[in-house]
Amino acid sequence: MASITEHYSRNQERLVHRLSVGGSMGIDSWMPRRSKLPSQDKDAWWKTYLNGHLPSGLTSSTRPIRVVDLFSGAGGLALGVKQLVAEMGQRVLTELIVDQDAAASDVYASNHEVRIRSAASVRSLVDFRIRGWGEVAQFIYPPKVLYPQLDRAASGADLLIAGPPCQGHSNLNNRSRRNDKRNELYLTVPAFAIAVGAQNIIIENVPGVIHDHTRVVQTTQSLLENAGYQVTSGVLAADEMGWPQARRRFFMVARQKHPPIALDIVASGLSDKKRRSVLWALGGLEANGSSDILDQLTDHSTENDKRIKWLFANSQYELPASERPECHRNGTTYSSVYGRMRPDEPSPTITTGFMSPGRGRFVHPTKPRTLTAREAAALQGFPYTYRFVADPNQPPTRTQLAKWIGDAVPMPLGYAATLSALGPDLPSGE
Repeated sequence: MASITEHYSRNQERLVHRLSVGGSMGIDSWMPRRSKLPSQDKDAWWKTYLNGHLPSGLTSSTRPIRVVDLFSGAGGLALGVKQLVAEMGQRVLTELIVDQDAAASDVYASNHEVRIRSAASVRSLVDFRIRGWGEVAQFIYPPKVLYPQLDRAASGADLLIAGPPCQGHSNLNNRSRRNDKRNELYLTVPAFAIAVGAQNIIIENVPGVIHDHTRVVQTTQSLLENAGYQVTSGVLAADEMGWPQARRRFFMVARQKHPPIALDIVASGLSDKKRRSVLWALGGLEANGSSDILDQLTDHSTENDKRIKWLFANSQYELPASERPECHRNGTTYSSVYGRMRPDEPSPTITTGFMSPGRGRFVHPTKPRTLTAREAAALQGFPYTYRFVADPNQPPTRTQLAKWIGDAVPMPLGYAATLSALGPDLPSGE
């Protein structure tokens, strides 16, 4: 009899293919069956998702998938988990979210089912010490969660997900890139996961994390493998899955007992040659004229207004040196700033600076303005209906919205990573 591991291996590619093109466990189970090409099926799949609809009733199972989310933000990574789990016929029950931004946790809880929230630093919640770095790293003693209530809530979680701070690894950080104390927060994730006995783990970060001077990625993999997890890792690209944003993130996925689906197999199965555009994602918002802060336009300086208008008056997408600030006129490595998005291409990476033309290519492709918060959120994979509400009596500030949206992980990337983690548990079928 073939081993369970061999069974998983034989069926991984078939499983990914079925989910990606709408097989018996994919979109055809909860949308009207249509005789369309796979890319057209995906159009309907993405649009249904963006309009806030989740699949339901795929199986008779009522057991929720218990999730812990560290560095949880406003819940972007959790959206991919929620979508994949819904296609499994189950629901997510988030036992614990941890983020020092209490308002972000409020937003998270208004959109996801959450039991316990903590605004503490993740580092303050778990006791651990590590000897060595990279492949020789070991915990000196078993990690332990310091608060019994949180330990009980997270114990044996089906899935632990985490997006530790990435600013120290970002290529946009010229001051302390690869040598930033925040980078070591990455190591709190394996410590917490091992302490609570999480069955599956997803850690996401910017691709540059693999170049960290303390080798946090290699150290984390060693710690997990020494604890009995099997690990896959790699970079996933949202636009290669047909999503209209050119965003890349590094993922590490770990499972107890049996291997996760290799990320390159997942990426191949979910790949889509159709390049969905900025306007494809924003089309559902064109008629939205609300006074909600999510839809309000940003007031720019006179100089930046002139730069934006110049792009449209001259039918250009790049701002020439003559129109840039003095400090840019002798050349700059940030050539995309003050740029206009192309209407027939995916957007560039959305960052926390999406409201300012001076912080990236964030000028709307057909309108002389930068993106609204709701438009940026849609490109980040938040449904149009996502509620960015922390206090019902106090709307969020623009700074809060920029952080919550710009730091998020697009749903397709979280979906792919969750497929890697939970895919081996799905029936393989034919």
